[in-house]
Amino acid sequence: MDEFRIGYREALIYLSVANAVLGVLFGCFPLFTGLKLRNARYGIIGFVGSVLGGALAGIFLSFPVAFIFVWLILRKSPENSVDVPTEISQIQ
Repeated sequence: MDEFRIGYREALIYLSVANAVLGVLFGCFPLFTGLKLRNARYGIIGFVGSVLGGALAGIFLSFPVAFIFVWLILRKSPENSVDVPTEISQIQ
């Protein structure tokens, strides 16, 4: 059996790819939430940010990015907004 050796550069690439896959998994939450609640812009930005953050810093950056964008989507979703009447004639 041959000896298996991996260099520093290959280890860094494999680790970045594994962390990017983690970022994809975390990025699916803002993407699907944004598409479901009709806020695709924040969903796509959250997905891309989570993937890039995962590749750069792993779970330490991908999870907070995904969490922040899900929070932004839920806060600004059109389903959560309530039409407030501005005139008395609209109340009746």
